[in-house]
Amino acid sequence: SSHFLENAVRMMVSLLSYNINNFMRTLAFPEKAKGLQIQSIRLRFFKIAGKLIHSGRRMMLKLSTHHVYQNEFFHILRQIQSLSW
Repeated sequence: SSHFLENAVRMMVSLLSYNINNFMRTLAFPEKAKGLQIQSIRLRFFKIAGKLIHSGRRMMLKLSTHHVYQNEFFHILRQIQSLSW
């Protein structure tokens, strides 16, 4: 196929994404969220309304305060930040 290379690259990116998701789920997710499917994870933790604010030299991401899974989101964020290599 003339698109073999593009398909191979897409497959590699998908595989990397899948592995990062499983790695993150194992290390950072609370027990009740470890069994979620990728679509549920994307909906709960990545599709969050927010606004990027520029203030002086800093950029801040302000997230919606009405986010239903806000506590779980910040728990996972703290877990990821606490990982040290």
